[in-house]
Amino acid sequence: MCIARRSHHAIVAATKAIPGTLQEGGASFQTTHWTVVLRAREPESPESARQALAGFCEAYWPPLYSFLRHRGYPSADAQDLVQSFFAYLLEQNTLSRADQEKGRLRTFLLTSLQNFLFNEYDRVRAAKRGGDQQIVSFEEHLPEAEAAMLATSHLSDARCYDLIWASNIVSRAWQNLQNAFVAEGKAEWLEELRPFVAGGSVTPLNQEEAAGRLGVPIATLRTWLSRLRQRYRESLRTEVASTVSDPADVDTELHHLYQILMA
Repeated sequence: MCIARRSHHAIVAATKAIPGTLQEGGASFQTTHWTVVLRAREPESPESARQALAGFCEAYWPPLYSFLRHRGYPSADAQDLVQSFFAYLLEQNTLSRADQEKGRLRTFLLTSLQNFLFNEYDRVRAAKRGGDQQIVSFEEHLPEAEAAMLATSHLSDARCYDLIWASNIVSRAWQNLQNAFVAEGKAEWLEELRPFVAGGSVTPLNQEEAAGRLGVPIATLRTWLSRLRQRYRESLRTEVASTVSDPADVDTELHHLYQILMA
């Protein structure tokens, strides 16, 4: 297994407790679409837009934080910069520059952060924007974000951002699937079958043993696995679709994320 693939498993493990990622027993993930950014441009309901964007910020801070840490910013400075960047992003006139026709959310956020660092940081720092408002709460999940960043220390800043972004997308897709199975009363067998679909098992997988633990014939288990893989693919596709502005871009973005994770 190449070092990048080993890093992917380390990142998924490190990010499973970060908001918006795969959390043990966590609450369902708040929908955070690219359309949330675009909706914030509309003046009719600014308060509801800000509330939606607050959840959006909580979900998407880990790759931005890791990018800043890779750029050499100490942890405290990276946290301040993320807060200031989101405060800047939440301004109506900033979001009005978002172009739905050009957008992948992954690219939009990274480009916006780079522009913020180049054009706005000195002004924002002087005004201490973000210092008095906590848009993102770091304390509980900062260790996981640091671990994910360290797992990509051999990569470039942009590759680190992309890999953690992709890992978060995969984790959110699984979390959404997990929430659905819990609601269906199937949490036990989902947990049993999870290693066959999501990977990451430290021991060899054995379908016969899994079928025995679940008390079903091997043919039934294989049918369940086939259906689970299909639902997982659908969940992943839905998650990726929420980060692109054009449905025609979903397959391209899926392929890009696959290449990132398998590199």
